[in-house]
Amino acid sequence: MFAGVALASACGGAVGPSHPRVEDPLHAAEPRGPNLDAARELDQQGVRAFREARYEDAIRDFRAARDLGGPPSELWNIARSEERVDDAERAAQVLDEYVAAPDLTPADRAEAEREKKLLAARPSILTITTTPPGAQVTLDGQRTARMTPLSLEIANGPHTVDVRLSGYVPWTQPVDARFGRTVIVALYLARADK
Repeated sequence: MFAGVALASACGGAVGPSHPRVEDPLHAAEPRGPNLDAARELDQQGVRAFREARYEDAIRDFRAARDLGGPPSELWNIARSEERVDDAERAAQVLDEYVAAPDLTPADRAEAEREKKLLAARPSILTITTTPPGAQVTLDGQRTARMTPLSLEIANGPHTVDVRLSGYVPWTQPVDARFGRTVIVALYLARADK
């Protein structure tokens, strides 16, 4: 979560009368230039959707506002919304887009870079199940305290999982934890030949 950072708003005044929504400005019949009035309206709709926890709607509104000439703060708002729908990787991608905007202040750029690092460093949950259960798990050379099934928190980055159960073929494989995503390893262990 972007702690302590307010949702940016490109709208300067009160909410005006409702206008028809621009659903897909990228596929309009003719290329169009900036439409700041429409961008402001879409920004305001996005802020309302965000406050009402309708984050997918907020993403669409903020993206449409940006496409119609809204400021880079629309990208910040999209990233905040993506983070709220638990897509840290997409939020980081949008922050890359935000950082690339030419008219950002150095402070805004630095804050976005910090947020990207926090998103990328989120720990993941590794869940390992085996059929049959009761296998010993070693993660990065360290034996876990419990047998399968088990779940444990792992740091961002590459890891090696080794699963062993007497009478069954051992299993070893690398896994990659990224952006706090859950990593699931579900194994059907094969009997070892005698």
